Formats: sequence, structure tokens, C-alpha cells
Amino acid sequence: MIHQNYKLVYIKLKKIRFAAMKKKLLAFYIMVTLLFSCSTDFDVIAPYKEVIVVDGLLNAIDSIQYVKISKAFLGEGNAYLMATQTDSINYADVLSVKLERILNKQVLETINLTRTELNDKDSGTFAYPFHILYTTNRPILQDGSEYKITVMNQQTGTKVTSQTKIVKDLTVTSPLQTNPPRDSIDLATAGNAPSFVNFVPGANSRIFDLIIRFHYREIDPSGISTEYAIDWNFTDKNNSSTPTLVKFPFYKYDLFYVIGTNIPDKPGYTRRIDSLSNNGRAYEFIMIAGSEDLQTYYQLQQPSSGIVQEPPLFSRVDNGLGLFTSRIVHSLHYFPNRITEAAFDTSVSTRNKNFQFR
Repeated sequence: MIHQNYKLVYIKLKKIRFAAMKKKLLAFYIMVTLLFSCSTDFDVIAPYKEVIVVDGLLNAIDSIQYVKISKAFLGEGNAYLMATQTDSINYADVLSVKLERILNKQVLETINLTRTELNDKDSGTFAYPFHILYTTNRPILQDGSEYKITVMNQQTGTKVTSQTKIVKDLTVTSPLQTNPPRDSIDLATAGNAPSFVNFVPGANSRIFDLIIRFHYREIDPSGISTEYAIDWNFTDKNNSSTPTLVKFPFYKYDLFYVIGTNIPDKPGYTRRIDSLSNNGRAYEFIMIAGSEDLQTYYQLQQPSSGIVQEPPLFSRVDNGLGLFTSRIVHSLHYFPNRITEAAFDTSVSTRNKNFQFR
């Protein structure tokens, strides 16, 4: 923790990739903590102390792992203006970053992460589009190993570390994929009974979430096609221990309502879900399981009911700041069956959206 009487901007950058990731989880995040600030006739800026910020969510079923490493910065003047300067938050090529796989207290593997410069960061408070990630395509094993990250500034000698258990993959029990590669799902026949997304979580899971993502293609009157996606986000489920089964109930007619209210009426436009690029499937069920550390971080970010509104600063990085932990993002993809396709013309929510099918 940092306790100094000066203005410190702590940058906790937003979740790093995860196209299938939702809202606040999973994820990569941005958090700014403004500590004490005052106006006096004397200089209150203390001597600068290097603070390395590490943010990473290892995903054992992902092909590439991403870690964001940045620095807290200190200076006089407008902190938000300083945040727009790329060298205020990004390190030059001076860091050594490595992962160690540890099992039974023995280091079995050392992985050097590669510095990767990108120009695709979304606009916001902090400098964009340039940003830096550290990556590896080495598999993250689910054999009980823990992973320790070590970041060393080779110019200053500053070193930070963090270690995490790995969240193991989950097992989906509903809905099931039964006829690959052309699985189809009935999301129209329901009556008033709820449907369920159920899964058995893997070891080290404590927080769970669900997104139902709807993909569609929109064609304007000139024939130009653009693909979009709509997310239906469910409420996170927190648990003190790993449950035997996680259940997310939903109503099928609510799904049509979510789709219809998020697609504007556009005369002359047509929509299709049967001809997405790369033979994509319209319905994607994204199940997310996060670690105990991620659960704690999430709980601390909830609105406070007391006088103090600033959330506590949570860090799992020794000698630095940030959150280095693990989560699983497990996706299943489905085509709609014929009954579901027909419901786009009969549902009051979607019948004016001009969906067409082969």
C-alpha cells in the first residue's frame, strides 16, 4: 500500500482481451485512485518512488495469455492530462517478465513473456491507441500447478511478484451440444417455464457469471453488410466455496425482448443470422468462473452504503500494485432451430426487425 501526502494516480488497466468476456469480469479493467490532494504555498510532492502495476487473468483454456504491466505516476498539475501521455503509464523496453510453474513447491517450468506493442486500445482516460502487453502462447496447465509472475526493471532493479492458483475448466450440463458441427437449439418453445444454463465449476472457482450473446448481420439498402452482437448479462453469483452445480435460469421470451429492444427499427434494412462470417452461430453462451481473489476484488468495487464512497484498494502484487489471478471463459455456440427462426416473425419484440432466413 502507498501512504504519502501527494497526488498519486494508480492505473489499473482494464481487462486485456477477452472478446468473449463481459462487463466487469472477466475481462481486461481501468481504475483510478486519487489519494490526498491539497493546495498550499509549499511543495507537497514527495520524492518519486517507482510503483509497478501488474494486471493479468490467466485462462487455462485460452491459446494466448496476456499481462498488462504499467506504472503509477507522480507529478504536479492536471493528473488527467498526465494520464494521456503514453510514457506516463507505459514502460520502455526495460522489463524482464517471466512466469514460473510451481508444483509441490518445485519450479517445473520457466516461461519468458514477450513484450508486444499494439495500437488498438479503445479511447478513454488513459493514453491510446498505443499500449503494451506481455504475452505467451505456452499452455497453462490444470494439474494443480500454481503460477508465479516476476517483473524486474532491469535499469532500476525494482522487482515485483505475484502467485496464483489456476481455475480449472467447467463442465456444462445444460444446454448440451449434441450434433456437432451443426448444433441447433430451441429458444422459442417454452410456455411459462424457465430454461437453465447449468455447469459444474472446476477447482478454485468462487465467482460465476453468464452472458448470452446474440450475433446477427445487418444489410443496408445498398447491400453493405455489418455484423453486430448483443449481450444479455446475468447477475454474478458469489460463493464461499466451490458449489457442485451453478444454475442460471432465464425465460426464452425475455431473450427475444432483449434482442428486440437493442435493435433499432430501420426501414429498408434486413437482418440475417443464418449467414454469419466464418460459419458463425447466432447464439453464444459464455460461462465465466473466477478465482477467490477476483471475487474479493469484485466485492470491494460494489457501491458503499456508508459515508466513505472510495472503494478499498485491493492488490495481490508483492512490492507493487495490481491483480494477477485466474479465471475461465467457456463458450458454447448454437444455430437456432426452425422453431426459433419462425419465432422472429411472431414475437412482438422482433417481428418488425425484418429478419430473413433461407
